[in-house]
Amino acid sequence: MKQTDQKSGAWQFRKEHRKGVFFVLVVICLLGTMTFVGMSVDLGMITVTKTRMQSAADAAALAAAQEIVVAVRNAKLNSANVLDVNVVQAAAVADTGAMAEYVASINGFYIDPATDVTLGRRILASDGVSYTDTWGTGPFNCVKVVIRKDNSDAAAPDAKLPLIFAAVLGERDKTLTASATAFIESRDIVCTLDYSASMNDDSCMSSATISRLTKAAVESNLDAIWNALVASDVRFSNDTATKKFPSAGLGLINSAVGTSNSSNTSQTVIEALGLYTPAKNYYDSWSLNTSGDDYYAKTSGSYDYRRYTQGTYNGQLRRKLSSGSTWSTVAETTAPGYFPPVAESAIPFPQEGKNTSTGLRLGKPSIATSKSRWLAYVDYVRTNSSLSSQGYNKKYGYRTLCVYLMESRTSNSQSEDLWRAPCYPFHGMKLGMETFCQFMNDLSYGDHIGLVDYATSARIETGLNEDGADVTVNLGTSDLMSTRYQDINTIQFHKQAGHYTSTTATGDGILKATDLINSNGRYGAHKVILLMTDGIPNVYPSGFSLPSSWNWNTLLDYNKDGIADYTTSDVSSQYALYQAKLAADQEIKIHTLCVGAGADTALLKAIAKISGGMDVVVPAGTSVTAQTLLLQEAFGILAGQVPPPRLVVTQE
Repeated sequence: MKQTDQKSGAWQFRKEHRKGVFFVLVVICLLGTMTFVGMSVDLGMITVTKTRMQSAADAAALAAAQEIVVAVRNAKLNSANVLDVNVVQAAAVADTGAMAEYVASINGFYIDPATDVTLGRRILASDGVSYTDTWGTGPFNCVKVVIRKDNSDAAAPDAKLPLIFAAVLGERDKTLTASATAFIESRDIVCTLDYSASMNDDSCMSSATISRLTKAAVESNLDAIWNALVASDVRFSNDTATKKFPSAGLGLINSAVGTSNSSNTSQTVIEALGLYTPAKNYYDSWSLNTSGDDYYAKTSGSYDYRRYTQGTYNGQLRRKLSSGSTWSTVAETTAPGYFPPVAESAIPFPQEGKNTSTGLRLGKPSIATSKSRWLAYVDYVRTNSSLSSQGYNKKYGYRTLCVYLMESRTSNSQSEDLWRAPCYPFHGMKLGMETFCQFMNDLSYGDHIGLVDYATSARIETGLNEDGADVTVNLGTSDLMSTRYQDINTIQFHKQAGHYTSTTATGDGILKATDLINSNGRYGAHKVILLMTDGIPNVYPSGFSLPSSWNWNTLLDYNKDGIADYTTSDVSSQYALYQAKLAADQEIKIHTLCVGAGADTALLKAIAKISGGMDVVVPAGTSVTAQTLLLQEAFGILAGQVPPPRLVVTQE
């Protein structure tokens, strides 16, 4: 029994001893588990806080960059009709920090705008992939926001993140930082401009133009056109001593209102105006003999006269007594009714025209060519109903000559100097484009621009090398879209309404603009077409019709009621819409600009809607001056349509 009792006691002792060991192990395991759980909790807090900080930084950067977008989009012309980028940037700088601070605060975080918000420039390179970042240098299109929790003062708004369990390991708090950069994308913009002949309409005398602008306003503009041509002091290419538009006028075309002549015979009119003088000789009224040697014959007084034009006596005047038979040569001054011969002459028509094959100017028009062109001018003034309705029928002066050039000799190959004159609304568009190019230059956001124009067809402008222009530009093949803003401006400023042809192929303009973006645009750029017109499309490819998949209700339902807000049966307009849809499918946005009473504003709005673009309408104004200011402002607005900011993807 004792042995048994002794064994039982030993066993009991060992059993109790083991209970103590397990308790220690449990405590150790529990501490390890609690530490692991605590670290997991702390790590979770860090992760959640870091995520919230990053989201807040992203939101703050985007909101701050949006202030730059708003400032640019709200830019206005100053007193000098210039979009002042310095004012725009000053407004943006003043607002970006405050906006970043506000957005961070509503997300529960603190930033100091003075140290945590940095402005800079981010420019897309020509390769369309890489960027150049410059901090602290404007014009600014980039904002970096940093949110920090690194302050050792636990009561500070940017205090380090306190830890719950990691403190047992000696780490009581954690420094956290999050940053985000937002920027305004560089754009690839194709300016697609209407070069049809109707872009002269506001300077001509149609009843619609007169009723809208008033007769006095149109007359004033015509005077400005003439004065501009005179002031250009342009000379004939092969006769630099002769002015095309002399200040004293051209014969009796020597006043604005003009010289009246009631004749219905154009030949009589050009002679009376001194524009053409036929050759005259004293024997023109004599009878012509063609039997034998040719001569002109006349009997006067007691003498018979013969003026020979060939044979032995060619060029001589001979006479005899009518009763006699002996002829003798006498001086021409003895001829009855003699007057000094007058050679054929004409005042040179003031435009040379160009060889349509070579593009070279034809030189000062010959007498025959000038006569033909003056006859055409007189025919126009005699028969044009618009001139007649405004009291200019058979009035030959500066105003009717300018109208004739704009209406009947529109193209640059016919009137090589009309680009020098303020013909409207074309000239207003040119000034608007000048504002656009200058704003692009001053903005310096790395935007690339190109130029497409359209009339009967569209073309991508590659430079300026026209005979008669005062400068040349060569964009080559690599700079068809580039930052050569002033070169683009130079090209467009040397154009005129109807420069190439006369009609309006809006759809082909969009097509060529899309082609230019696809061939010369950058991969990472925001792609835009700026489409301008004053009229209605009237050209489309033979055989075109909308595809069977075309759905008006889907594409042009502005108010989302399931019914299209715009439809058209006009095939030219349908083709323009079709090309706009193809551009939109390639993520190309189209902003549209309508000007004047003849523009199809509904179509242009539809084109903009299809791509998500902006449509701007410049109404038919009461003066060309007002219209010019509106066009400049409109081009400025479109230049300022920078895209919404986007975040830079970082590897932090």
